[in-house]
Amino acid sequence: MRILVVEDESLVAEMLSRALEHLGNSCIVASDTRTAEKLLDEHAVDAITLDLTMPGQDGLDWLEAMAGARPGLARRTLVITGRPLEAPSVERLARCGAGILAKPFTLDGLQDAVRAQLDHPSLRDAN
Repeated sequence: MRILVVEDESLVAEMLSRALEHLGNSCIVASDTRTAEKLLDEHAVDAITLDLTMPGQDGLDWLEAMAGARPGLARRTLVITGRPLEAPSVERLARCGAGILAKPFTLDGLQDAVRAQLDHPSLRDAN
């Protein structure tokens, strides 16, 4: 599976990419949402991991915009965050269909969260 890692901290992006590749995936990395949009236009992507605290455009705002154009991909997005989420943010993520993985996490936890997000029944026939 090809995963777009949207993460502005280069060390975190590298570690996340390596972990996902260790689990059998290939990854491309975007350090901001503008680069993520460009990569989505240029590459076929099966799933996204998304940090919410991004330079320029907030990750949640970007996810909501992307959900309008690419609803199936929004439902194959796993938000990885270290910040506590307030109820309104959790509700916004749920409307997009995105999953949430809290930092810190283990490799097994990452694998389980990716599988759970991609194996969700609503995704079986989604675009």
